[in-house]
Amino acid sequence: MLIFSNDFARMQNYESYIKDKDQQKQMKYKLLSIVESAFGDSYARLKPETRNAIDMICFLATDKGFVYAKDSYFAKEHNISTRTVRRVMKTLEDASKIVKAHRSSSKHNGRGAAVYFFVDHPCFTHWQQYFGFDVQADVQAENAEIACESKSEESKKVSTYSLPNNYIKNHFMSKTIPFIKGVPKLINQTFKDLFKESLKDLYLRVRMASQKVCQSISMTLSKKDIHSIAYESIHVLFTYIKTRSMSFEEQCKLVYRIALNKFNDLVQPEDKKDEEESVIVTPRKSVRKEMLPDWFQAQQEKEETTESHKTVSVANEEEEMARMKAILAHYA
Repeated sequence: MLIFSNDFARMQNYESYIKDKDQQKQMKYKLLSIVESAFGDSYARLKPETRNAIDMICFLATDKGFVYAKDSYFAKEHNISTRTVRRVMKTLEDASKIVKAHRSSSKHNGRGAAVYFFVDHPCFTHWQQYFGFDVQADVQAENAEIACESKSEESKKVSTYSLPNNYIKNHFMSKTIPFIKGVPKLINQTFKDLFKESLKDLYLRVRMASQKVCQSISMTLSKKDIHSIAYESIHVLFTYIKTRSMSFEEQCKLVYRIALNKFNDLVQPEDKKDEEESVIVTPRKSVRKEMLPDWFQAQQEKEETTESHKTVSVANEEEEMARMKAILAHYA
């Protein structure tokens, strides 16, 4: 199955099935349980890095039911080999839990990076009708056929690189949307059609938040942590603006605050977090230590004396009332 660039653009612009964070969490756990059932008892024997990669694959598939990040991306993010990632996806494909397709290549008229569709996702019915996944045929790179004619007839192969410019102009490759420079690849693939050129400014706000945290604690964050928090922050922003209208300036401020909180949580030591949770904050009482003038001290003492007299008089009145009530009760 080959997915052309215009179809892939429609896939990215398709409405997300996920409406809130809780729904996304439930969908991820649903896909994870499906993966575990496909592996059976062998899932528990997988390395933690491999299980983390599977968790990320399920998370990316929650929105629209497919994953199009390359195997090398998951391998690099979780310190595993691309062969391990391919073996995981092959297991799911053999168990009929996913359907594999390929994006069209920009270098030849064959297949490029793989796209995996989860069969149990609610959006799969739409993709099945759109692409017709009942056809199980791998599309290989096309080669010109050599006819079995006599040697007297000349036959010549024509390379696809030598095609006329007018053919290339009308070809699907001309519709490829360029990536936004200065933004990581996964964030580009996920959000470039949603935020357009504004994505560069949003990612810049995340980098500013990371620099502020690094300066405050005198340490350097890894590129992996920055990219991961950038993806999470922009995804939270996207979920937020789906139900609320915000100006672009407000979006920049919000994604900066989200990223700043996430970076602070990342660099804060665990023991310090425990201390902050266990400490009971008591209100501080301010004590003024400067010298007060004599007239002010005399006025304060006078007020304190007046208050004490009032208290004594009130107490005397209460005693008198009690005594009168006792006398009346005796005569009654």
